Amino acid sequence: MKLSGFFKKKDLMQEAQDYKSSGKYDRALEAYANILKIEPKNLKAWYDKASIHLALEQYLPALDAYKIVLELEPNNMKAWHEMGFILVNLGRLEEALSVYDKLQVSDPGNIKLLNEKVMILKELKKDTEVLKIYEMLLEKDPANAKMWFEKGLILSGLGKEADALLAYEKVLGIEPEHPGALARKGLILGTRRQYAVSFDLLEKALKIDPSNWNAWYGKGKVWGLKGTDLSAIDRKYDAMKAFETALGAYKKALELNNLEASLWFEKGVILNKLDKVNDALKDFDRSIELNPANANAWYEKGLVLKELGNEANAINCFKKVLELDPSHTLARHKIKQS
Repeated sequence: MKLSGFFKKKDLMQEAQDYKSSGKYDRALEAYANILKIEPKNLKAWYDKASIHLALEQYLPALDAYKIVLELEPNNMKAWHEMGFILVNLGRLEEALSVYDKLQVSDPGNIKLLNEKVMILKELKKDTEVLKIYEMLLEKDPANAKMWFEKGLILSGLGKEADALLAYEKVLGIEPEHPGALARKGLILGTRRQYAVSFDLLEKALKIDPSNWNAWYGKGKVWGLKGTDLSAIDRKYDAMKAFETALGAYKKALELNNLEASLWFEKGVILNKLDKVNDALKDFDRSIELNPANANAWYEKGLVLKELGNEANAINCFKKVLELDPSHTLARHKIKQS
């Protein structure tokens, strides 16, 4: 190489870096483009170009540049990390997850990476994988109440209520007045018909945080269960009072969160038990509007329509239930009865 060419390339690189340092990104990108015309495999130029596009939130050109960086230097973990961040922002979560898997192999104990990976897995609804990472993180930070609570929520969502209860108790061992954990523990104990303890926990949660819609939901659910039990032993008056209390709790929960499909569904169930079938039907419709894949809401709507004598639409609801859940024997039985 002629010395003049060497100094020219060096001057171009210095010029590009000066533009970048001073925030003149358009000029910097132009300078890096000139360098790459002369030297297409200049790793630093590609990396700096990628980082400028990233800073400007120009994700597609940044992604293209990082791909070339990684062709030139496959083990550049910082570039892999930044590419994963870009893929997340582009909504390409499965690709981002593959990148984070690679990063985790190279640095399995990196807490920052594990937390970022958790966010991707949550979006992809890969709850069992989230739980595995939480177990790793909680070994390092066993006093993390927030993580124990989130672990409990995931376990509840998976139907593992016994394990969820243990997680909520961990939370309360760290933060005895954690309203979310009090409410969730109260709900689980209520479903086990431990009503006195359940109501105490739920009321304590609401005293600490009256705006906790989960606590109001739990109160509604447990009073509804108690009402059902009272009906079963022919204590009709007490059952109706329990259902009215449940209804009031669900109304309060909906004041705080009217976009939660499960609240509309549960409120509809209680209204039906109170023989307010038209109001129940409206709530089932609202629940279905918010979550069309809820087979239980379709089934309950079908029951109400059948009760109102609207047989054809009731059958359509039961058919919809079977589309969503082919194993739903009650819906199949209702269709055969028609």
